Amino acid sequence: MIRWLVLTLLIPAAATAQPADDLASARAEITPLFTEMQAAANAHDTDRHLAFYAREPSLLFIINDQRIIGWEALRDKQRQWWNDGKTDVIYTQVGQPEYRMPGPGLVMLTHFLTSHRSLPSGETRVTGFGISALWQKRPEGWRIIHAHESTVQK
Repeated sequence: MIRWLVLTLLIPAAATAQPADDLASARAEITPLFTEMQAAANAHDTDRHLAFYAREPSLLFIINDQRIIGWEALRDKQRQWWNDGKTDVIYTQVGQPEYRMPGPGLVMLTHFLTSHRSLPSGETRVTGFGISALWQKRPEGWRIIHAHESTVQK
């Protein structure tokens, strides 16, 4: 009876676990995209940065308590945040990004950043935040279909 219970619990877990080779391969494909995405963020180039998001109305981006639905809505908001590319914000990676593969063709990438930006008063605001992005393998390549960003004011 115990053996049957253990097997019943382990078989579904083994069936959903992704081989390490799949994750390593996905990571190797996503890492250069992620690097380019960060470079685009520091260049304040909205379209270049958002090229790695699924360009569709079902895209979901959460920032703190705000929900942004759709690529166009996210593009509008990102342009606002970066003042149409005129912001002076600089992003710095904190630690190494973490990659997990919850299922075939899906990778959750979680990373932490700090941002430094000038306020109208001349003061510099430093903000720490974390981002989790769900990447999906598609015919056109890996794209983010869902992301969540949370900030912490210091």
